[in-house]
Amino acid sequence: MASSALISDTESWKDLRAHVEEINKTHLRDLMNNNNRCQSMMVEFDGILIDYSRQRATLDTLNKLFSLTEAARVKEKIIRMFNGEHINSTENRSVLHVALRAPRDAVINSDGKNVVPEVWHVLDKIRDFSERVRSGAWVGATGKTLKDVVAVGIGGSFLGPLFVHTALQTEAEASECARGRQLRFLANVDPIDVARNITGLNPETTLVVVVSKTFTTAETMLNARTMREWISSALG
Repeated sequence: MASSALISDTESWKDLRAHVEEINKTHLRDLMNNNNRCQSMMVEFDGILIDYSRQRATLDTLNKLFSLTEAARVKEKIIRMFNGEHINSTENRSVLHVALRAPRDAVINSDGKNVVPEVWHVLDKIRDFSERVRSGAWVGATGKTLKDVVAVGIGGSFLGPLFVHTALQTEAEASECARGRQLRFLANVDPIDVARNITGLNPETTLVVVVSKTFTTAETMLNARTMREWISSALG
């Protein structure tokens, strides 16, 4: 059961609030002139470099933030999440984002059942479908190879794929695999945005992917129907 205590009532929070008033008087330029501070605010793990020095913060700031995580029992909650406990108190269910990223042989139990095999079953289906589209084995209604994709979604269903697409644009292998193809995102019900997304695309060679958790989001389903009508009016 989630605690009803407010984190803002803790001493750690109050201490950090007082520190903010102090740090606001400090210019980042002055902090960056301190080489020892800059070096001590860099952390490297598993090939990833995290540089906190470009923030208006000091080691004292970080220590106070760590103190706040302890007051909020963040580590305990992370462990409970990985253990599949029902930490989502509003829906009384597990929070299983970690299962989506788990290796195939991992064990993450929820209500006594290991959910990882189910996750990998779906991931394998996604990979199979994606490879069939890329290879040309999966074609459009008229038998032509699908070369363009319009992703329909809103919120996280739009931003998540967009972030991945943006990151891979500068990755050599991904760029080569995407040669001759394009991906567009439709996340707005404005007709102008719809028109802009389909301009220059051929309905015969365009794949529309609807991204939704529930398929009840009004904006997403409106755009999905609009795209279906665009294809149907052209192809029958």
